[in-house]
Amino acid sequence: MQAVDRALQLLGLIVSADPEMGLREVSQVSKLPVATTHRLLQALVSGGYVSQNPANRQYTVGPAAFELAARIGTSRNLAQLAQPCLEELVRLSGESANLAAMEGGEVVYLAHVESPRMVRMFTQVGNRVPIHASGTGKAILASLDREHREQILAGRKLTRYTPHTITDRRKLEAEIDRIEQRGYATDLGEYEEGVHCIAVPVRSPHSRVYASISVSGPSSRLTLRKIEAIAPDVMRVAGKVFKSITY
Repeated sequence: MQAVDRALQLLGLIVSADPEMGLREVSQVSKLPVATTHRLLQALVSGGYVSQNPANRQYTVGPAAFELAARIGTSRNLAQLAQPCLEELVRLSGESANLAAMEGGEVVYLAHVESPRMVRMFTQVGNRVPIHASGTGKAILASLDREHREQILAGRKLTRYTPHTITDRRKLEAEIDRIEQRGYATDLGEYEEGVHCIAVPVRSPHSRVYASISVSGPSSRLTLRKIEAIAPDVMRVAGKVFKSITY
């Protein structure tokens, strides 16, 4: 019980941080030894309740905490803030819409609104996808500064999931450059054949959240031409989420 109490205490400190806290600061405020603080924080990171910024090793709120907050109805939750925007994207595109965030070098889905069509893409909240082989992941990578991106990709194996997966680091960097220029990422069957996606990064003003909003559908409907046509709407709606984030 003591470990649970202490872990909840640390989670409370991270939630109230503005915007992040380092290990020693958490230890000082909580009055716990550094070793104990580190052990408990790593347990929270493993559970997704806390995230560690690879760029500066500081801690911030993780996606599992956001998901938990959504279940108890907090108005500050990113998934809640994005819900009307996801619904708008479904109306505009006729396809499914998603919100995802980076956690531990992967992408975890925080919210999903299904397309009303008979054949549609379904994503389970909490599912994880690789950051290099998904539109949501590549959009997040393109929103990071180069140093942060380098730390995430350093030594990472770019696993091939389909014949379309980018597995060469230089090609991935070139793709990220294109995403930065045009403002959106695509996934043309890179993680799952027959599934296409367009994604746009969403970031809080205080860089507390690295997330993206996306539209996904079968490749027969969500063609490259359709993606190009709806891209302005996806970017506009993603901007609404950005402006509504207050944490």
